[in-house]
Amino acid sequence: MALKPGSMREAINNIYQKLIKNETLLRLLYYPPMSARNPDPLSDQLSNLVNPESEEYWNLVDDRIMLAEKTSDLEDRPLCRLYVYAGRRRPVFNNYQLATQEVIINVFTHEYFEKDMRSVWISDVLNEILTLKRISGFGQLEYAGGNPLVAPAGYKQYQHIYRYSDSKK
Repeated sequence: MALKPGSMREAINNIYQKLIKNETLLRLLYYPPMSARNPDPLSDQLSNLVNPESEEYWNLVDDRIMLAEKTSDLEDRPLCRLYVYAGRRRPVFNNYQLATQEVIINVFTHEYFEKDMRSVWISDVLNEILTLKRISGFGQLEYAGGNPLVAPAGYKQYQHIYRYSDSKK
């Protein structure tokens, strides 16, 4: 089924598409920190991950960038994961035709990945990809704020809130 232009579903899908097609982001979500055994996650020595023709690519995307929050499997293995979902929706100055819509991205990073400040690195890349870009609705996607949140054992969680203006109709 086609996504309705200007819908919240279309906006979240547009954000999701930008995230899953970004090589730097996928490398940071997948490759381990640099060490004596591992090159830098952005090194040319490592394989590129963005390949929509590959089943491994889609397995990686399905495991690392999710549209629904599933934290039950996080404690079983060290990884980095993003959750993308709709946040609050508020009218603009009580105008019945305009609304401000939030999109929330939660970043989960295992402590193993924090050797290179991975959560902050991922957050920087998210802002490069999304902030002040036209995604959906009117205008650009703005960064509205961020908050550290409680995470499962061995993990850090940081919540990023982005906002855009949208028509209510």
